[in-house]
Amino acid sequence: MNLKENKIPCFILAGGKSSRFKEDKAKYFYKMQYKICKSVFKHVYFAAKEKKFKNYPFFIEKSKIYAPIFVLEELIKKHKKIFVINIDTPFVTPKTIKKLLLKKSVSKQNPLIGYYDYTMLKKLKENKKNNLKIFGINKNNTKINKKEAININKKEELKLYFSDFIRQRRKWNIN
Repeated sequence: MNLKENKIPCFILAGGKSSRFKEDKAKYFYKMQYKICKSVFKHVYFAAKEKKFKNYPFFIEKSKIYAPIFVLEELIKKHKKIFVINIDTPFVTPKTIKKLLLKKSVSKQNPLIGYYDYTMLKKLKENKKNNLKIFGINKNNTKINKKEAININKKEELKLYFSDFIRQRRKWNIN
């Protein structure tokens, strides 16, 4: 796959409740995630239950249930091949995204970072009926740097990684 001609869309999953964070955490991460993904993909969208950020492209989920498996199914049915990344994984690098994309793989530690396609719909539907989990939908998984797989679910975690987070924001010129 020639990445310069990459037509696979990237979807930044921003539809969670952020209940452990106690506020919508997407506002801390969206600009940086968008820039990181835009450095690899021609087409980058946020996916959520409603449009959260002005001037950014959105895919509005139909499901009212807060579980990524539902939006994953919608996206695959519509686009056939996609790359997804959760909004709260601020340390994923373009190099890792490219690696996963070229391997048609997901992160072994965090399957909300990676490639999915229509051949996985059967497994996705099984999981939807059984457990709502996305582990095992793309059986091709790749171990990535432990820090890159971290997703920030609590404010304490953001505080723990605050200096790294600020460094990453500066790198991507995010105010």
